Amino acid sequence: MTGIEARTKVAFTVIALVINLLSPTVYTPLAIALFCLAALIAIGIPSRLLVLRLAMPLVMAGVVVITQIFFYGTTALFIIPFWGFNLVGYEEGLARGLLIMSRVIGGVSLIIFLSMSTPANKLLLAAAWFRVPKIFIELTLLVYRYIFVLLEEIITIRDAQRVRLGYYNWRRSMRSLSILGGSLILRAYDRAERVFEAMIARGYTGTMTIAYTEHFGRRDFVAAVCLSAILAILYLIGQVQA
Repeated sequence: MTGIEARTKVAFTVIALVINLLSPTVYTPLAIALFCLAALIAIGIPSRLLVLRLAMPLVMAGVVVITQIFFYGTTALFIIPFWGFNLVGYEEGLARGLLIMSRVIGGVSLIIFLSMSTPANKLLLAAAWFRVPKIFIELTLLVYRYIFVLLEEIITIRDAQRVRLGYYNWRRSMRSLSILGGSLILRAYDRAERVFEAMIARGYTGTMTIAYTEHFGRRDFVAAVCLSAILAILYLIGQVQA
C-alpha cells in the first residue's frame, strides 16, 4: 500500500467515504473498516496503535448509540426502572445507533488508512493535483511542519520546569502550565516572524510553487483497478444485505 501512487489512494478514500456515508446497512461500513485495518496490519502497522487511534471515535460512537436507543423509535425493546421512571429502549433506535456507529468506524478507518500509508507531503501534492486551493495546501504544509517544532519547544520548557520542581504540587503545576502556555505563544509568534522573513528573503511573493512530478506507472494502474474492484464489492455488500 505504501508504494501505491498517492492520487489513487486519495480518490479511493473519497469514493469509499461517500459509499460509507450512503450505505443503508452496517455491512458496508464494517467491510470498509476491516479492509483498511487489514491493509494497515499487512504493511506493518502495530495493531495496538490502530486500537488506540480508534478508541476515542469508538467511545463517541458508543455515546451516540446509547442516546439513539432511548430517544428514537416506537417499538420498545427493553424497559429499565430508574428512580421512579421507566427508561425505554427502542428497537429502531438501536438499529439507527449501530448504523451510525458503523459509519463512524468505517470513516475513521479510511482516514487512518490514508494518513498511515501515505506521507503528508505526498498527500498535499496529490491535493494540489486535484485542484485544492493553494492557500489551504500552503497553510497545511506550514502547520504540519511547525506542529512538531512547537512540540519540541513544549518538551524543552516542560523539562526545564520539572528540573526546577515546577510540578511539585497542584498550585505550582497550574502556575507552571500557565507560564508554559504564555511562553509557547510568544515563541510561536517569534518563530512565525522569522520564518516569514526567511521566506521573503528566498523570493516568496505570497504563493508557493507546487508541482506534481510523479506519473502513473503500470503498478499504479493495476492498483487503481484493484481498488476500484474492492469499492464495487463493498458497495454491493450493502446493496445485497439491504
